[in-house]
Amino acid sequence: MRLISFALALGLAAPVRAAVRTPPHRGAGPQPKPRRAQPRRRGDRKPALTRVLLDSPCGRHQVIVERGEVFVDGQRVHAEGDPADALSTPAWRHDGSALAWLERRRGETRLVVLPSLGESPLAWALPRTLGQERVHWADDNRVVVGPALLQPLAIASW
Repeated sequence: MRLISFALALGLAAPVRAAVRTPPHRGAGPQPKPRRAQPRRRGDRKPALTRVLLDSPCGRHQVIVERGEVFVDGQRVHAEGDPADALSTPAWRHDGSALAWLERRRGETRLVVLPSLGESPLAWALPRTLGQERVHWADDNRVVVGPALLQPLAIASW
């Protein structure tokens, strides 16, 4: 019984917020243009990275990101006809023999890792919201995606 009376008292004591809206006057000045909804996907987006040149820690290898495509030692990482846009600066492993970065391909955000420079890349799908994060090497076979190495939002190991 106390609970009901308390709820009623609270309802009666709480201020009532009422908003009065008046319709806009026709003919009283220029009417605002109706807002156009932005399309969900835009096909004319530019890649996040346009030109990045980065040497490996050992100094023997070089990665170039040009117009969103990744080249390692002058060789394109992905096959022709399969476009991808690099979203983050590639991160070298401490020994300079492996590379990792974030990319967007066919609308999907992915973590791409070259476990060895001669091998084919490994890829993991990630939530789209992680496209602005950084890639950190935690171990020889582990990569962390997040603002810092000790603040992981995603971890990949192989």
